[in-house]
Amino acid sequence: MFFDILKRDLKRKKTMNVIILLFVILSVMFISSSVMNLTSMTGSLDSFFDKAGVGDYAVFERSGGTVKAADAVKNAEGVTDFKQEECIFLSGHKFVGRAKEKDSQNANTSMVCCLSHQIQRYFDGSDNEITEVADGEVYVRQSLLDNSNAKVGDKVELTVADVTRTFTVKDTLKDAVLGSRMMGNARFLISENEYKAFEKAEPLEPYLFYLSFIDTNDIPALEKALNDCDALAFSLDRSMLQFTYILEMVIAGVLLVVSIALIIIAVVILRFTISFTLSEEFRQIGIMKAIGIPDGKIRSLYLVKYLAISVLGATIGLTLSFPFGSMLLKMVSQSIVMENGNSLLLGIICAAAVVCIIVLFCYLSTRKVKKFTPVDAVRSGTTGERYKKKGVFKLGKKPVRPVFFMAVNDILSSPKRFLIMLFTFFVGISMLMVGLNISSTMTSSKMLNWINMAQCDAAVVESGAIEKYMVPDGREKLNNKIAEVESDLAEKGWEADCFVETISNVVVVKGNTELKTHGVEGVNMTPDEYLYLEGTAPQNKHEIAMSYVVADKLNVAIGDTVTVKTLDGETECMITATYQTMMSMGDNIRLYPGQTFSFKNLAGINDFQIRFHDNPSSSEIEKRIETIKEMYPNDKVMNAGDYVDYCVGGVGGMMDGVTGLLLPIIILIDILVAVLMEKSFLTKERGEIAMLKSIGFKNRSIILWQTLRIAIVMIAAVLLSVALADPIGKLATGGIFQMMGAKNIIFDIDILKTFIICPAIVLAATVFSVFLTALGIRKVNSNEINAVE
Repeated sequence: MFFDILKRDLKRKKTMNVIILLFVILSVMFISSSVMNLTSMTGSLDSFFDKAGVGDYAVFERSGGTVKAADAVKNAEGVTDFKQEECIFLSGHKFVGRAKEKDSQNANTSMVCCLSHQIQRYFDGSDNEITEVADGEVYVRQSLLDNSNAKVGDKVELTVADVTRTFTVKDTLKDAVLGSRMMGNARFLISENEYKAFEKAEPLEPYLFYLSFIDTNDIPALEKALNDCDALAFSLDRSMLQFTYILEMVIAGVLLVVSIALIIIAVVILRFTISFTLSEEFRQIGIMKAIGIPDGKIRSLYLVKYLAISVLGATIGLTLSFPFGSMLLKMVSQSIVMENGNSLLLGIICAAAVVCIIVLFCYLSTRKVKKFTPVDAVRSGTTGERYKKKGVFKLGKKPVRPVFFMAVNDILSSPKRFLIMLFTFFVGISMLMVGLNISSTMTSSKMLNWINMAQCDAAVVESGAIEKYMVPDGREKLNNKIAEVESDLAEKGWEADCFVETISNVVVVKGNTELKTHGVEGVNMTPDEYLYLEGTAPQNKHEIAMSYVVADKLNVAIGDTVTVKTLDGETECMITATYQTMMSMGDNIRLYPGQTFSFKNLAGINDFQIRFHDNPSSSEIEKRIETIKEMYPNDKVMNAGDYVDYCVGGVGGMMDGVTGLLLPIIILIDILVAVLMEKSFLTKERGEIAMLKSIGFKNRSIILWQTLRIAIVMIAAVLLSVALADPIGKLATGGIFQMMGAKNIIFDIDILKTFIICPAIVLAATVFSVFLTALGIRKVNSNEINAVE
């Protein structure tokens, strides 16, 4: 008997059952694929670093230092192994035949290496170790090809000073240390003979670079010893190197959040469906109780039904999660040698967890069965009269049409019925808005404040190597270049400021604590052009600003005095301000201009920024950028927004892909929920619809009434999402950005796209689906006015 009842129920409520099934499929597919991908990525990173032979600590060092890393580690306790390889910085690289390069990598930080110098193992696109490189061929990471609109088989010209060689891209390169999108340095792996050709470049020393791996059981002692090195570009321990792959994990992390939201929505919808089903089947339940069937048996009927649906959905979802997860892993697997691991077992566990959650909520939701009695079947499911009014306001003489009044009155009279839709729509639209806000912010000029750079209108990435400024007279050369750019712009009739930032190695001392960090100095600008969290800009060389990350490490605050050690000596400096920056993950301080006298051992130089005096419009800036590109054909010129995306490794474009994936998912979820709710309303309100028809309401008015209710709820969800978009975004992304060095997140919102276009698309698709579902009222006849169900 139970199976007969179950069979009839599955046939009678096809739409509801199918929608529940789809939610289970989506939930299992998303959570299984995202969990499997995240665990696979984190596990693969460890194994990838082990296979590559990455040490406990990595040091990136320029040539010419008076104290080298190889000498410094001899004085460090706990060091068990030291390995070093030589690389050569490129003056520039160009993919032949690619007229419109969208290269987001700075040619000044790209380098060539060869296997004879290697201290780590490299892998090709098929995860095979690279043991030989032929002359004329090169391996390079996939992200550089993508950003340069290039592919395997293309030609690329590599230049070091006066030597230029042309290579064919043999395959992609998986490089554990320099392979992530966050790493600005791109490695070109070439043959030993080709490398020797570059060693003949004149001059060579400014282009030499050294990468060292250090194994140690005392990292603090090692870092203290490395403080004496004066040519370190930067150094990271193994965990921080792995952290640079966080951008590759963004999509899996976003999908994990989506899957959790899907499960919550699924159980909420399940609770509504069960409650609706119970209220609809009061007669059958009353009769079963009248003939002696206990509550447990009746509840088991529903448990069996939803257990069957959830098991079927979990099986299908688990099956689909593998190709879906592989598709999402494609981007990550281009950078990491992936491990298979226990993906199947994890997927089964996730699927089983979803089934258990659904069955548990089903059990809890069927407690209402205990309240039904055989008398309810006789009384048509009611226990007496209604003693309060339906509605919170009257139509009266209000200037509104009856259909609109009915829609609003229904929502206000029975808010619980519509809260499920409001919750679902709000969750989906909020997730979409967070993604859109991150995407627009990461490509906004205002983001320059996040990385503690001054606002500008354009940026020029010089094609020549920055090493030419890292010489004793480098400051003079840099000032000459700045003056040259300003003069060239003046000839075009544009008064503008050109400025640039230098990065040097400094040691900050407070008491017995010494911290090696980066000192950032603006050339041809003043410190008050930057944004600070607290305090005021430095006014002289005895004042500094400090990132909150460094301040926390030293346990200092504004007003404290520290000793800043540079190659030019020691200076007692007072901290006048704190700031945030995502450069070097927040590990730097800001020096007063002119404080770094020696440019020979700079850790780096940022790109040339341009700010016009006449505050041109965005369209005018784009026109001027096109002209500047013609002035400097070998350089990369971009607006401030594109420069931000360039600096942070193309996160904006990545988030565009995430939001492009989220939009159809959210539309599908909203449509499923809206159709399910509308179907239940049509069933429950069949008698009311018949009554409206009997008193003269036409089909189009009743369809409008049904559609308008959900449209109003949808609009309310959009407005609520807009109001809470900023705090939800900060809550969802604050932890990641804080790890990268920014704690005060201010989103730059694209109002048209985020608050109008995308919500309008979701709203239109959802309301149209409700309209199509509401067309079913045409089958209701006025003689069904006494229908109970």
